[in-house]
Amino acid sequence: MPRNSTTTQATVDRSELECFVLGLLWQHGPCSPYEVRRMLADSPSTQWSGSAGAIYPLLRRLEAAGLLRSKALRAGERKRREYTISAAGKAALKSWIGPPFAPEAITVTADPLRTRARFLAALTPRERVAWVKAAEQSLREVESNVRRWHERYGARGTRELSLLTRHAEMELAFRLAWLAEVAKSPA
Repeated sequence: MPRNSTTTQATVDRSELECFVLGLLWQHGPCSPYEVRRMLADSPSTQWSGSAGAIYPLLRRLEAAGLLRSKALRAGERKRREYTISAAGKAALKSWIGPPFAPEAITVTADPLRTRARFLAALTPRERVAWVKAAEQSLREVESNVRRWHERYGARGTRELSLLTRHAEMELAFRLAWLAEVAKSPA
């Protein structure tokens, strides 16, 4: 993918998840892989994989690239490794944040619900009503998850974290309003 020449090579070769994890480590300070996984699992967004199979190798790759540092710690019988972002990692994070912005950062938001709605005509009117009701209920559950996430991570955080929560609230309100329009449209 072509990038502006001011983008660092460290960022060009990094995935969204890798750069997001760099950001988490910058924001939350030293973290174990388990703590990183917990933050990803707690997120109301399903785009991030918090699996051990994704996070442990990702942290090792970022460390091998010089973007993270780690140290082994011992708490009783348990060993753990804690990661911190390096100066090169912070530079890569800042490059990823932009500007310039990568094309995938400035686009219509991916919405699998919207993608499915494209084919609602394949459903009977009764199935369509059930689909809209189920979608609304699911979006209400996401609203609850956003509130829980904010209480856990955002309420004591920076203004940017509060604005992140606000973005999620606004997006959900828009999606619910859009869903009301879908419900009114003829089958």
